Amino acid sequence: MRPTKMRNCEKVGNLHRGNPKSLVDAEYLLDEWEIHCLILVSFSLQVFLFFSAGIRRRSSSQVVGVLIWLSYQSADSVAVFVLGHLAVHAGGPSHQLVFLWAPFVLLHLGGQDTITAFSMQDNELWTRHLLTFAQQVALAVYDVAKSPWPDHRLLSAVMLMFLSGCIKYAERTLCLATARPARLMADFLGGFKDRISSIKEMQKIAREGGLGSSRYLSSRAFTNLSLNPGMDVMSTDILPNYDWSVSRDIFSDLHSKIRRLDPSRQRQYFLKAYRFAEERLYVCYQRLYTKALFRLTPPGALLHLVAFLSTSAATALFYAANKQTYYRRADVAVSYVLLAGAVTLEVSSFLLSMLTRLDLWSHPALCSCVENPDAIKCVFCVTCGNCAVLLRRWRPPRHWSRKLAQYNVMSRCAQQASGDSSLTPRCIANRMGIETDTATMERVPLTDGDGDLMLFVIEKLLDADAMLADSDFTGSRGEQALRKWTAGSQLEAPGGRILWESLRELDFPTSVLVWHIATDVCFFSSAAGGTTTNSGDEAEKKKTTISRQLSNYIMYLVFKCGVMRTSSSQFLLVKAHDEVLHLIKAGKDQDGDKELQHKTGYTRDEAVVARLLKSGLLERSRQQELGGGPDDVAPSNSSVSVIQVLSDQVLPRAFKVAAALDGIQIQVRQGGGDQAAASRWDLIAAVWLEMLYYVGPRCGAAFHRDHLNTGGELITHVLVLMYIIGPLGYHASMLNFESLNT
Repeated sequence: MRPTKMRNCEKVGNLHRGNPKSLVDAEYLLDEWEIHCLILVSFSLQVFLFFSAGIRRRSSSQVVGVLIWLSYQSADSVAVFVLGHLAVHAGGPSHQLVFLWAPFVLLHLGGQDTITAFSMQDNELWTRHLLTFAQQVALAVYDVAKSPWPDHRLLSAVMLMFLSGCIKYAERTLCLATARPARLMADFLGGFKDRISSIKEMQKIAREGGLGSSRYLSSRAFTNLSLNPGMDVMSTDILPNYDWSVSRDIFSDLHSKIRRLDPSRQRQYFLKAYRFAEERLYVCYQRLYTKALFRLTPPGALLHLVAFLSTSAATALFYAANKQTYYRRADVAVSYVLLAGAVTLEVSSFLLSMLTRLDLWSHPALCSCVENPDAIKCVFCVTCGNCAVLLRRWRPPRHWSRKLAQYNVMSRCAQQASGDSSLTPRCIANRMGIETDTATMERVPLTDGDGDLMLFVIEKLLDADAMLADSDFTGSRGEQALRKWTAGSQLEAPGGRILWESLRELDFPTSVLVWHIATDVCFFSSAAGGTTTNSGDEAEKKKTTISRQLSNYIMYLVFKCGVMRTSSSQFLLVKAHDEVLHLIKAGKDQDGDKELQHKTGYTRDEAVVARLLKSGLLERSRQQELGGGPDDVAPSNSSVSVIQVLSDQVLPRAFKVAAALDGIQIQVRQGGGDQAAASRWDLIAAVWLEMLYYVGPRCGAAFHRDHLNTGGELITHVLVLMYIIGPLGYHASMLNFESLNT
C-alpha cells in the first residue's frame, strides 16, 4: 500500500510543479501589457464620448443614456487607475516611455469638448473636480520625476503634453463651475436691471403710438434684451403671477401682422418659431454640459490654440527622438496612438463646432469681448461659412428628440391585468421601490410634416383673446376654455357645474387625473358608438388625437416627472388604478381579454374601457348628474373638501365628467346639428391646452435643465415660445418678417 501512496504523491506533485509556470507566465504577461491595455482603454473611452455624447440631447432612449453614463463614469475612474499604475511601472527597464503617458491621463481627465458633465449634479460638485485636478497633477508630476530622462526631446514633449493636459483639465473644471445653478442665477440677476430699463422704454414707445417692428429694431431697448430666453428658463423658476401686461403692448403689432399672413406662411412662421426655440435651447445645452461656449470666448479660443499647438509640437519631437533612439515597438506604437489621437480629437472638435453651428461666432459671449465682431464673422464665412450653410441645407440639425412622452392609466391597468407588467415580481418591486409600469411609457414623434399638435399649441399663444386685460393666461387650468365654449354656444350646458368643480375645486394633479380618465372614456365610447370616424371630418380626428396626446403627456409630467405632484394626488392615482383593476377582474367571468379582443377587434386598452362601460357607471352618472340647466356652469359656492375627495372613489367622479362631456354631444344632436363630437372635442382640446400652459411656468428650472440632456421636452420649448412671442416675454428676432420671403 505504501508504494501506491508514493506514486500518487508523485503525480500530484508533478501537477503542482506545472501550475507555478503558468502562473508566472500569466503574471509576466500582465506586467508586460497591463499598462498598455489600460491606457488604450482610457483613450477608447474618450473617443466614444466624443462621438456619442451629443446623441443624448436628441435621443430619449434609456439604453443610450445608460451607455453614455457608464462611459462617463468609467472614463474618470480608469484614468485615475492608470495614473496610479504609472507610478508603479515608471522607471522600469521594460517600460522606457511610460513617463510620456502620464500627461495623456491628465488630457483624458480633462474630458472632451462634447461633454463636461453628465448631469447638473456634476456641475454642483465642481469643487470636488478641482480637488481631484490638484491631486492628479501632483501624481503625474511624481510619475515623471521618478522616471529617467533618456532624451531632452522627450523631456520637451512631456512638458508640452503637461501644458495641454493641464489646460484641458482646467477648462473642464471652469466649465463645471460656471454652469452650476448658483452661478446661473447670479448671471440672471446681474442683467436684471438692464432688462427692467428695456421694458420701461418699450412701454413708453408703445404708449406713444404703437410699436412697429422697424421702430422696435431701431430702439435702444433692442440692444438690452436677453439674447437667449432659453437661458432665462434654465436660470430661474418662472413666477406664476408674472405680469405680462408689457407683452400685450409689445405684441399687439406682432399679432396683427401674423393674422394678415396666408395659412401657408403662417405655418412657416410657426415652424420657424419652433426651430428658433430649438436653437436657443441647444445653446443652453452647450452652456450647461459642454465646453463649446467657453471655446468661443477669446480666452477659450486662445487656450484651445495653445493646447493644439503644444500637442502637435510634442508629436513632432517624439518622432525626432524615436528616429535616433531605439525603444520597444509596443511602447512606440501606443505613444503614436495617443499623440495622433489627441491631435485628431482637437481638430475634430474645432471643425465640429464650426460646421454644425452657423451662428456660434455671433454669440454675445464673443461679440461683447471684441471691438469688431464683423471681422470675425467675415473670417468665419470665408473659411467654413459656406460649408456650414451647405451642410445645414442638406441636413438640418436636430437638437432634441422631437418626441412626446405618453403615460396612460388605462394602458397601465391593461398591462397589469394581462400579467406582463414587469419581469420583476410585484412583491419584490414594491419592497425595492422599483417602477413596474415602465412598459406603459411610450413616445410619439413630433415632426414638421405632421406637427398638428405643435401648430395647435403655438396658435393659442397668438390668440387675441389671450391678451385681454382681464385674462390670466398662465393662471387658467381650463376655466377660460369652459367659459368661452359656454358663451359661444346657444345650447344649455347640463353638467356645467361638474365640469367647473373638476377644473377649479380640485387640486391640479387630481383635476388632471379626473380629466385624463374622462378623455379616454369619451374617446373609446365614441369609437364604440361610431361617432368619431363616420363623418370623416379630418379636423375632428385631429382634435381627438391632440386631446389624447396632451392628456397622456400632462399625466407624464405630473405623475412620472413629479411636476406639482402631491402625496394626496399620488394616493388617488393608486386608488384609481385599483378601481379599474377591480372592474376588469369583475368582468372577466363574462369575457376574457383575448376573447373580447378577438370578438370585437379591440386593442387591449379599448377592451379595458369597454369593460368599464359595461359596468354601467357611465350611464348611472349620466342619469344622476345631467339634470341641471345653464346656470350650472357658474362656480359653485360650496367647495369640495380634501377629505371628501380622498375618501370618495375616483372613477365615479371621472365618469361624471365624461357624462357631462357626453351631454354636450347629446344636446347638440337633439338640436339638429351635425358637429356634435367636434364641439365636444374642441372643448376637451382647449382645456388640455390651457393645462399645458399652466404647467409650463411651474415645472421649475431644475426640471428643464435635467431633461435638456435626455432628449428634451416639449414643455420646455413651449415655455421658451411663451418668452419669444408672448405672453411671458419678447424677442426681437421673431419680428423680422422679411426673412420669411427667403
